[in-house]
Amino acid sequence: MEKKESGSGELLVASLKEKFQQKVPSRILRVLLVACVALLLCAAIVGIIFGCIAIGTCRAQAAPVDSEARPIDSLVSRPGVLSEDVALLPPTAAPTEQPLDTPEPVETQPALAAQEPTPDVPATDYLNGRRFQKGDSDPIIAAVQSELMELGYMDSDEPTEYFGNQTLDALMSFQRHNDLVPDGILGETTYACLFDGTAKEYVMQDGDEGDDVKEVQDRLYELGYLDKANRTGTFGEKTAAAVRAFQSANKIKVDGKVGSKTLNALYSSDVVGNVFKSGDTDEQIKQYQQRLIKLGYLPDSYTVAGKMDSKTVSAIKTFQEANGLVKDGCLGPATMEQLNAKDAIKYAMRLGMSGSDIKSAQKRLHKLGYLRSGQVTGYYGETTEEAVKTFQKRNSISQSGEIDEKTLDKLNSDKAKAAASAATPKPTKTPKPHTTQKPGTTQKPGTTPKPSSSTGGSSKGVEKFISIAQSKLGCKYVRGAKGPNSFDCSGFVYWCLNQAGVKQSYMTSIVWRNCSKYRRINSMSDIKRGDVLVFKGKSMATGHVGIYLGDGKMIDASSGAGQVRITSSSILKSSYWQEHFLMAYRIWG
Repeated sequence: MEKKESGSGELLVASLKEKFQQKVPSRILRVLLVACVALLLCAAIVGIIFGCIAIGTCRAQAAPVDSEARPIDSLVSRPGVLSEDVALLPPTAAPTEQPLDTPEPVETQPALAAQEPTPDVPATDYLNGRRFQKGDSDPIIAAVQSELMELGYMDSDEPTEYFGNQTLDALMSFQRHNDLVPDGILGETTYACLFDGTAKEYVMQDGDEGDDVKEVQDRLYELGYLDKANRTGTFGEKTAAAVRAFQSANKIKVDGKVGSKTLNALYSSDVVGNVFKSGDTDEQIKQYQQRLIKLGYLPDSYTVAGKMDSKTVSAIKTFQEANGLVKDGCLGPATMEQLNAKDAIKYAMRLGMSGSDIKSAQKRLHKLGYLRSGQVTGYYGETTEEAVKTFQKRNSISQSGEIDEKTLDKLNSDKAKAAASAATPKPTKTPKPHTTQKPGTTQKPGTTPKPSSSTGGSSKGVEKFISIAQSKLGCKYVRGAKGPNSFDCSGFVYWCLNQAGVKQSYMTSIVWRNCSKYRRINSMSDIKRGDVLVFKGKSMATGHVGIYLGDGKMIDASSGAGQVRITSSSILKSSYWQEHFLMAYRIWG
């Protein structure tokens, strides 16, 4: 049976083949027709396959969209930088007590960045979707300020909860230095970068600009590393080259950037300048030695030889301090200019100075009855100043309170008149202290609060010092500024002291720690009105200075508050100020 069916099939195929050959007698044509049929069959199969794929795709697109997916257009167009608007999800993740470590941003295409987080890239929700900007107040701002201070973007101070101009500038600088969008807004991305342990510390570098850059450029000019015309406030290649030269000469890691170590070295007393310094010999030095003799900083008997010997260096330091320059002993462009200036301050023993020459003058005043033996200390304080004024009046000399050349000649003369009586002149009556400003209030620059009561010691000098400081309440805080209408903390103290008659060279808060010029107070419980207070930051690499008013209040240029202010609460009861106190200096004694 099977054979019969098989035979019938073969006969059918043979019959069809014979008919096909009769219809198409050409063999070539027959081959072409078979090939065409085969191609049409293949095309049909491929069409069926692609049709199935298309149907599956349409069904997938019609499915509901995951509500937790992040929109692609929420990303910024700049590759590798996440916008603060990106919602870092999933929101269902349980909040953590401490911020999670967040890996640094990886450069990727925006389409890839829009994918859901994977277990290797944990989502963050530190701020619970909140964003902070200038004008906001919140406890989290204090934590942010504290971290910005530790990283060097703000000067050390007690953090505040207010987002002001100084916080804005510091945050934008942080964002720029850490490859974030510098929009000055505190969002999830910035917050995560700030606290994840990988944030870059502040260094002044190529591309930065501002008043702090200008201050560094001024100092590089003073030391002879930068031309005067390049003090533009913009950190460019010429400034970077000057910084590299300075770092090399002062044995600091050469990178052309100004970090805390380089900044402190710029103002140190043993800085190495790119100018005439100790040991140098040059004909040009002679003209400045002659000028130092004329101004009284070198004796008439000094032999001018054109060499930077120890006497010349010492004379230059004294001149720099009296004329408000950094006391470094280098004969640089700024010092040369001031030496040749018509208003160059001549040498005189004055308030705030100390040394053997002061002690010799005090001994002579004691012999003439103007000072008691216990007041011969070698420090020119208010007692010595009053004694000198009394001597000048008695001997018909202008009552400046300073021992200039004329006063010194008269003091050492056999014709000098002794005090009217053997007793020490009666001390001047101590005026009533001034009040501090009411907590939380600000005051326009140039005004002085009305006097009132305060605790602590007081004197004419102290009250003048504090009155000058209070006249600057509300002035803007600017990093590196030294007045008269904007200040940082050390610039504020420096300016007030000089205005009060104490010729003090500029010192950073770090340099203040090693000051040997004034009486040092080591306990916060012993501070008095008018003392200069010195604090450390979160670490010893940073610091802060202010002026004590009494009643637990301090006036300072505050980076946290962004202005000159009076502390709203008592620093004697503040755990922050107690923990960070290092020492105080008593200028008025």
